[in-house]
Amino acid sequence: MSEVVRSTLVKLQALIALIGLAAITPLLILVALLGRLIAKLCCCSAPKSIAGEVAVVTGAGHGLGRAISLELARKGCHIAVVDINVSGAEDTVKQIQDIYKVRAKAYKANVTNYGDLVELNSKVVEDLGPVTVLVNNAGVMMHRNMFNPDPVDVQLMINVNLSSHFWTKLVFLPKMKELRKGFIVTISSLAGVFPLPYSATYSTTKSGALTHMRALRMELALENQKDIHVTTVLPSFLRTNTDVTQLTHTIGFGDLYPLLTGEEVAQRIVDGMVRGEAEISLPRMAAILYRLILIFPAEWQDRIILLSSRNKFKKLREEHS
Repeated sequence: MSEVVRSTLVKLQALIALIGLAAITPLLILVALLGRLIAKLCCCSAPKSIAGEVAVVTGAGHGLGRAISLELARKGCHIAVVDINVSGAEDTVKQIQDIYKVRAKAYKANVTNYGDLVELNSKVVEDLGPVTVLVNNAGVMMHRNMFNPDPVDVQLMINVNLSSHFWTKLVFLPKMKELRKGFIVTISSLAGVFPLPYSATYSTTKSGALTHMRALRMELALENQKDIHVTTVLPSFLRTNTDVTQLTHTIGFGDLYPLLTGEEVAQRIVDGMVRGEAEISLPRMAAILYRLILIFPAEWQDRIILLSSRNKFKKLREEHS
């Protein structure tokens, strides 16, 4: 068989497979929707108890990380509050201990440093016990100059927002596999699926984190680790950061949808985690919008995203030029 014929046959097989997939897609969508409905009606996705589990929350010295730590403590988890700013972590611990009867301890660690994380794990195991809940929350949200970012700032964002997730996985996942249970929560962002102008580094790191967790879920399924749950969170802008609040006001995002509070997001995250949800988009309507936009060609996706913010981004650019 000649190379031309072989190539033609391969292309024909691919075309037939594509046509077949397109033909059964409506049925697959119906089955998925019915499965979700039946699971809810039959309580098949009933929340698991996490009382007594040990949770590591990175970036927990303030903002969303602090709110997640408090929510996990409310559910009965013992909390390892991890932050490079140890005073912030200690404040979080104090808030936990003032309200809940769980153990909590502050740890200083640089999540971009694998050695720091290995040492952190040893300390947490000694102080609180083996880690069965990991929340990858630490993140860098904005460059000092979003229009002409310093290479050092770009590398830091990549290291914190993306590379660190590989190191935490290497450190904490083996014990979960040994115990055959656990939860991994990764805070991505809607920017990972809806990139905005002048946020290329941030959007890229958040998209990478999302893809990383999707791959990890498949790996765990292949290894029959059905009781290790991986949840990725894609929130919109939160009120927990003043710089972000100012930016959303400038570009008019707050006119489209009110900014979310750390407390409401933390509650939704933990509720989704214990129910084994794979991905959580906040606000909820964002998940629908995301799927609708993907129907369009790439150039139209860009136009839709820029529809309400083009002029405001131009104005912002002019103000900083």
